[in-house]
Amino acid sequence: MYLARRDAYAAFLTASDAEGAVIWRRTEGRYDSPEDALAATRESYAATQAAFNVLDVEGVGPVEQARDLRDQLRDLHRLDTVPDGAWEAYTTARAAFVHAARGFLGRN
Repeated sequence: MYLARRDAYAAFLTASDAEGAVIWRRTEGRYDSPEDALAATRESYAATQAAFNVLDVEGVGPVEQARDLRDQLRDLHRLDTVPDGAWEAYTTARAAFVHAARGFLGRN
């Protein structure tokens, strides 16, 4: 069970990191076209949501921290430019998830 949970937490973290990178590239205007940005956004959003669903269905461990991290990403998607403090809030939510995941895995 430990390995399955560890892998699920890693998959969620990897997907959320990739989604954060897409948001950053989009807000920085680094995509060749709006269509490319939209395609990357949809793909990364779906990957993060799928990885989150695995955690949510199990319902144990750092689900609330994962939800907060996912919600931070959703908030960033709604912005054309990222205001001061928004990336810090995302980073804080990411760190909280990592901390909670480590703690949960250490107890099990």
